[in-house]
Amino acid sequence: MSFAHWRTLAVTTVTDPAAAARQIMAMDIPREALWVALALAIVLNTTIQAIMNLVFPATDGMLPGMGPGLGAYAAIVGGGLILTIVAIHRVGRWMGGQGSFTDIMALMVWMQFLRVVVQAAGFLLLLVVPILSALLALAASLVGLYIFLHFIDQAHRLGSIWRAAGVLIVSVFAIAFVLFVLLSIAGAPLTGSAAYV
Repeated sequence: MSFAHWRTLAVTTVTDPAAAARQIMAMDIPREALWVALALAIVLNTTIQAIMNLVFPATDGMLPGMGPGLGAYAAIVGGGLILTIVAIHRVGRWMGGQGSFTDIMALMVWMQFLRVVVQAAGFLLLLVVPILSALLALAASLVGLYIFLHFIDQAHRLGSIWRAAGVLIVSVFAIAFVLFVLLSIAGAPLTGSAAYV
């Protein structure tokens, strides 16, 4: 597909996210290709973060330059995306939705590429007019939520933005619970060994 097609789809995503979601799902992109696209989005996201760290060195030791911190950043972004896709899929199905894992993944991957574009634009604005960069970040967050709710609604055929909001809220709690369990398991040996110190 041409650049003009993707540009038009990006505009449609903002102006009519429900229509954009239907277009993306109609492409019927193979799951293997979606995994590659997801990995590419994570790499691009991490690359922009690395450039930002080089131009604006962190003062708190977080993600310095091109060091191990960026590997952790990529792992967190990737893990978070996969958890979100799984949660939206499973919770949506549990709440009466009909969306497939592939549909949810395709929509999430597209949102990540749009996020990379916004992130790059924000970085350029940060170099020129920092206040505009902050405003862009705020606007992108609000518009991103609006788009995400429509994507969930279309993927699961819920017929209601409010039901989509319910899926999103329950998914957030589900992800928080899973992370709590994983951190508890990871921290268990450390807690147990404290008595021997």
